[in-house]
Amino acid sequence: MYIDRDLPKNERILLAAEEVFSKYGFEKATLDEIISLADVGKGTIYKYFGNKEKLFYKLVYDRNLPFVERLRQVVAAEQDLPGKLTAYFKEMISFYYENYALWQVIYFEMIGAHYGCRVQYIDDQPVVIPRYSVSAISEEIKESVIRYNKILADEFNVLKEILVFGLEQGLLKEGNADEIRKSLFFGVVMHIFYSLDVVKKTLTPEEFAVIVVDRFLYGESRR
Repeated sequence: MYIDRDLPKNERILLAAEEVFSKYGFEKATLDEIISLADVGKGTIYKYFGNKEKLFYKLVYDRNLPFVERLRQVVAAEQDLPGKLTAYFKEMISFYYENYALWQVIYFEMIGAHYGCRVQYIDDQPVVIPRYSVSAISEEIKESVIRYNKILADEFNVLKEILVFGLEQGLLKEGNADEIRKSLFFGVVMHIFYSLDVVKKTLTPEEFAVIVVDRFLYGESRR
């Protein structure tokens, strides 16, 4: 990957970080590789971003913010449930097509498995709980895992609002919007993560979105 040396240093670092994190994941990515690709000194990284974790968070936060705003805009422009769902998934799938490698890293950070913990939501708030034989999780790790959970919560809470709209209008069977959201959202995400080469070649984001919404609202039965 070539990065224009005329770009400001902080922009070069973010471009390099995206390349390295997407290729190696968070744990295996090194600041030395990012520094080399961005052609900056190590002190410059610390000046702008502090450390590797803060650099990664800045990268994904800045990418996520306009994405969530677009989700809200396209959903608000539609009046009925099928329109809102289709607009949401078209935008979401398009974003994941382009950012799947980086977002897989976020999901890995979010679940906290490599830290020996898991996340449970209590009163809509993420709580970090130790797994297996791990007796304690540092506050630093807890804060990191919760930060990435909150980034993704911004995405799928837009979907929850659509589902609540459908439930309140009597357009969906009675159910828990949180549980419906989880199965629908993560089902689509996992399909993209595990089958990207196939779905990206065969389905546009709009075609994929239409299929998701059709199956969700009307099922597979011909009757």
